[in-house]
Amino acid sequence: MTSTRRFRFGAVLGGRGAATAWGETARGLKDAGYATVLVPDTVATAAPFQVLAVVAATTSSLHVGTWVLSAPLREPQQVVREARTLWELSDGRLELGVGAGRPGGEHDAAALGVPWGTAGERVRRVGQTLSAVALDPAPPIVVAASGDRMLRLAGRYADTLALPLPPTADAAQIAALAEHVRAGAGKDLELALQMVGVGEDVPEQVRRWTGLTAAQLRESGAAALLTGDVEADADHLRGLRERTGVSYLTVPGDLTSRMAPLVARLTGT
Repeated sequence: MTSTRRFRFGAVLGGRGAATAWGETARGLKDAGYATVLVPDTVATAAPFQVLAVVAATTSSLHVGTWVLSAPLREPQQVVREARTLWELSDGRLELGVGAGRPGGEHDAAALGVPWGTAGERVRRVGQTLSAVALDPAPPIVVAASGDRMLRLAGRYADTLALPLPPTADAAQIAALAEHVRAGAGKDLELALQMVGVGEDVPEQVRRWTGLTAAQLRESGAAALLTGDVEADADHLRGLRERTGVSYLTVPGDLTSRMAPLVARLTGT
């Protein structure tokens, strides 16, 4: 049995830029009703903790989060230091996302001069990191996971679980993975799902990854592809939440403006 959680939305922002630009973007997202600003952890994008400190200083209500921190790239105590500082600077608005590394993460490790390790070693590093940051008070923890070992860690430490799904995933696939992760974690976690497009707008990263157009994604049954009709999309997401338990929807930066009316319609409901 799962509880029905209220909808909230996070904006996933990559790229680089001056503090003034990040601040302006953050204020716009706050006004649009987004709950969190999330920054990925790759060598091709700005360092997440510094950017999130700027966002936290710009607004008084937006939560900030790593999406997600690649545990193999840092020593656990380094994460503790960075997270504790940002937790204090943001007045407790940090949501710390941690994972074992995204596909291709070995190239980031090579660029930074740190070992990438085997899959087992990377999972152990996640466990060491989560154990180290479990302070009192501790920030809410987000874990990206589907494998058994990572799910056990999520069950012990996490508040939110980000579902690692391809953009083509349909409602049945999302429901099956949601059931699997709840069983593996052993508790009722908040579940997060990344949106992949609105109407004909699909982020370049999604197009490169899948090689598919919006029409082809729609044909595949992609449940995270919306139509752009606010009421129809609101009904769709309510139905998806009822079927899967997903209530935290993360939105690529390219789509935040298109999604704003829907964010206003569903946030907190």
